[in-house]
Amino acid sequence: MAPGLPGFTIVGLADTALQEARERVRGAIRNSGYEYPPRRITVNLAPAELRKSGASLDLAIALGILVGSEQVSANGRWAVLGELSLGGELRSMPGLLPMVAALGRRTVKRIVVPLDGLAEARLACDVDVVAAATLAEAAVLLRESRRGRARVQPPRVELAADGLGERVGSDRGWGIGVASEMGPDLAEVRGQLEARRALELALAGGHSMVMIGPPGSGKTLLARTVPGLLPALDDQEARIATIIASVSGSEPLTDLVRARPFRSPHHTISYAGMVGGGPLLSPGEVTRANDGVLFLDELPEYDRATLEALRQPMEDGEVAISRVGRAAVFPSRFQLIAAMNPCPCGHAGEGDGRCRCQPGIVDRYTARVSGPLRDRIDIWVHMPRVEPAEYVLSGAHEGSDRVAARVVEARRRQMLRSGRVNSRLSGRALRGACALGQAEQAHAVRLAEMDGWSARGIERLLRVARTAADLEGVERVAETHLDEAARFRSPTGRCLGFAVAG
Repeated sequence: MAPGLPGFTIVGLADTALQEARERVRGAIRNSGYEYPPRRITVNLAPAELRKSGASLDLAIALGILVGSEQVSANGRWAVLGELSLGGELRSMPGLLPMVAALGRRTVKRIVVPLDGLAEARLACDVDVVAAATLAEAAVLLRESRRGRARVQPPRVELAADGLGERVGSDRGWGIGVASEMGPDLAEVRGQLEARRALELALAGGHSMVMIGPPGSGKTLLARTVPGLLPALDDQEARIATIIASVSGSEPLTDLVRARPFRSPHHTISYAGMVGGGPLLSPGEVTRANDGVLFLDELPEYDRATLEALRQPMEDGEVAISRVGRAAVFPSRFQLIAAMNPCPCGHAGEGDGRCRCQPGIVDRYTARVSGPLRDRIDIWVHMPRVEPAEYVLSGAHEGSDRVAARVVEARRRQMLRSGRVNSRLSGRALRGACALGQAEQAHAVRLAEMDGWSARGIERLLRVARTAADLEGVERVAETHLDEAARFRSPTGRCLGFAVAG
């Protein structure tokens, strides 16, 4: 604050929302019973070369002005976070949790947050969080701290994280409880026994999966049962999921997120919406689905560039985004489950003459899913039309509870053996987990030579076979497990003419 003509300047590459803080801060100070000083005010946001965004600095700017004009005094190191309204009320904002966690790592032990963000902020560790509903209350807290009477509320839950890209050590808690009770029960899916088995394999090992069939065959219904079949997040995964949810700002947080994400974006989603980016480098759907499932319905209808952008995150488990002057790495360990029709009309391969698509049209439609992306899919399953008699007369199949228990048990075996699900195994770890004998090795070679699979295709065959053995509860992979994995490796290539890469 300096003498001169009254003015308010914000420097340091502030975006529009942050530049507009001048009006919010001016109104909040006046409507909170304080005097807005008629002086030249300069707010410097350092470092100067880093772009600043959002309204989270409103409270800090306002209190800085009050301290600089000697209307408020403070003692010690305080951090303040919150957006101000013109009336002086404090509002929460997206990303509050990682902000508080990062401040705690930088020896800031006392933080003022908006009242409606207190529960979320208290999820951070080793930080004294104080809530204020208005600017006036925040100023009072600073005064009380000078007299040693700050109203400090202790944290409840440990959360240690330096950012979205860093994963911290924690216990592994694999309970039988499922992640969510949302969605239909698996017993509602009539027929489609092979598809049910394929889904169980995919969820037990975290394998990517594509369902192909005509409209009404139950592809979307089967996918909607996934949330009821997945185990709850363990402590480490829950911490990361909670940080991602905070940054996304989807809903107020009161506790750690325990349900595994199930994201189902529409096929009109943009490239940045899928992998992340934009002017603020926001996380995309692949990050919001981290440690969960990304379901893409009508797979060929997605933009080609959007689908191709999934290839690297599927392999690396993270996505790196670079923009001018900024870069970020977001986690993206998601499980891809997709559904598609075999042709534009949806009836190719049914053998009843209903499909009127020309062969070239069918080829162009399936070619929208590129060969490199197909090669990264572990399980392909064809879902034919359910016959009316089978739909009406068939009895109920297993429900979600029994299947979910088998999925949890299979994943528990994988974590005890390798510390990760089978879909993340490769190289020596995969060969050691499979423990193939001479007969099984020769059989795997025959299967690979029969369909001309690549090295990646053979590796994915072994991963699915290992999961089949885990579901059966045996230590060694047998020929029957290899045969089942081979059947799901490219079934559509044999029955629909869909050229699936090996």
